[in-house]
Amino acid sequence: MEVTALLAAALQQKCASSCTLDKIRDDYEKEDAFRGLCAIARANPSGTVSSLGYLCKAVASWREIRSQDLHNEISQVLTGYKQMLGNETWEQGMSTLEPPEVQKLSRFGV
Repeated sequence: MEVTALLAAALQQKCASSCTLDKIRDDYEKEDAFRGLCAIARANPSGTVSSLGYLCKAVASWREIRSQDLHNEISQVLTGYKQMLGNETWEQGMSTLEPPEVQKLSRFGV
C-alpha cells in the first residue's frame, strides 16, 4: 500500500493534532506540511471529512501563501469537500467556524 494511502487511513484519528498548523508561522515548512495534508485528503476524502473543521481552521491561519501551486491545491481540496458534502452540510460546517476564519477561506473559492 502506498505511503499516502496508509497515512490517509490514519489521518481520521490524528487530524486534530496534525492540523495544529495554525500555530506555525507561514514559511516553507508550513507549505510542505500543507502539501502533505492535501495529498492525504485527496487520497481519502471520506475518511478525513470528520476532521474538516480542523483543516479549515489551519487553512484560515495563513497570512500569505507564497506558492500559487499550494494555493491551488488547497482550493481544490476544499472545493472537493464542498462538492462531496453538498451546500447545506458545507454551510452547517462553516457555521462552526469564527467569521474571520470563514472570510479567510473565501480566498480559496469556497
